[in-house]
Amino acid sequence: MSSQVPGGLPATGRVLAEGVHWLGGCLSASAEGQEVHYHVSSYLVVGSEASILVDTGDPAHRDAVLRQLDHALGGRRLDYVFPTHPEIPHAGNLPALLDRYPSAVVVGDVRDYSLHFPEFADRLQAKAAGESLDLGNREFRFLPAYIRDLENTLWGHDSAVGMMFVSDGFSYIHDIPAPDEDDEPVHLPGQCRLLSSEMPAPPSVEQAAYGTGRALYWTKFVDVGTAFQGIEETLETYPTRLIGPAHGNVIDDVDSMLKTSLAAHRRVYEGQEL
Repeated sequence: MSSQVPGGLPATGRVLAEGVHWLGGCLSASAEGQEVHYHVSSYLVVGSEASILVDTGDPAHRDAVLRQLDHALGGRRLDYVFPTHPEIPHAGNLPALLDRYPSAVVVGDVRDYSLHFPEFADRLQAKAAGESLDLGNREFRFLPAYIRDLENTLWGHDSAVGMMFVSDGFSYIHDIPAPDEDDEPVHLPGQCRLLSSEMPAPPSVEQAAYGTGRALYWTKFVDVGTAFQGIEETLETYPTRLIGPAHGNVIDDVDSMLKTSLAAHRRVYEGQEL
């Protein structure tokens, strides 16, 4: 699958709820002669006293992300940047963001970030699962990453809206052409800023399993029943009405997607994925 940055990246993000902005853009690919897209998303949470950016977006979208961020902040400063883990779609724009916002600090499991970005070693602030940041009228809490591909991945949760940020978790493809080697949760042009309930149809278990077994290869060998029990307990503790994956549409039908994702993981583990 060949990829490129599509033209016309949105100048502004989508406001999901008060103080929560969906930023970033999509990369374009060709699958069986048809154009498809896949999200590389960032999320800005703005409280009355402080703000935090979850994931930095792809370097290919750097200028667009900076424009969107400036617009969403409306003249305010950016206080925290939270890359959910040190991969390019999640941390690749970190230098540009820290240059643009000199008072911002990097938070999360930053154990190896000084190796990647030694020039910013004094702006790293370690946060562990269970810790939180007071943004003023809302709390941002760091959560264990129950579905992850790197050890130092963390998830996050905004208390005011009830939104969980899940990095590479809960991604899925839609019923469109995709080559066998594709591991991205692709969608059609024009569907880039839609909530899951706004898509033409919800994803099937087969579609969710397709991407899971390729993007998270370890799920073929691990029964994730325990992980999903942890997710369900976390959802009970921290009520959630929106789930924001880095790759995939924002999920607003949380209960049904949770069931679909669990069934998909079980199908992968049992060797039945497509």
